[in-house]
Amino acid sequence: MAEATPEKKLASAMKAMDEGDFKKAYTSFKKLVTEFPENAECWYYKAECGNYASGMFGAKVDTEEIMEAYRKAIELDGERVDYYQSYGLFCISVNKYEEAEKAYCEAAEMDESMSASLYSEFAIEYYNNVMASYGEIMEDPKARAPYGKKALEYMLKALDMSADEAKSLL
Repeated sequence: MAEATPEKKLASAMKAMDEGDFKKAYTSFKKLVTEFPENAECWYYKAECGNYASGMFGAKVDTEEIMEAYRKAIELDGERVDYYQSYGLFCISVNKYEEAEKAYCEAAEMDESMSASLYSEFAIEYYNNVMASYGEIMEDPKARAPYGKKALEYMLKALDMSADEAKSLL
């Protein structure tokens, strides 16, 4: 019996992911990255499945392991904007804001046609996560100011607008 090709193995793992079985898919992708360590897609989907399995399904997947898988996918295929975007979104979800900001900025620089949506996504996701993470202290305008300022800076970048121009419109 012939051994399954990398494409077939990837398709099998993707099927589990498509069916919403992220724990099974994560296990499959963990095996695939050891079998095909130079395949960026395997690393990316290992990260994605680890993220979903740990977030929605309570699997014990180490945050650093997920981050390393995203970074490895980016290292192997640094032209994929979606890799940077997904990595940035994951970093926001685990309160690694500087790393998220860097990933979103790199993605926006890579594809200027997507920069407005990437900057605005970062601003909104970042601000929402901060508000959810820091709860009651965010009710204080002074405590929330630095986070609001950063989010607003990225919204202005998305709109390609200066602070002065925005003030004049308000």
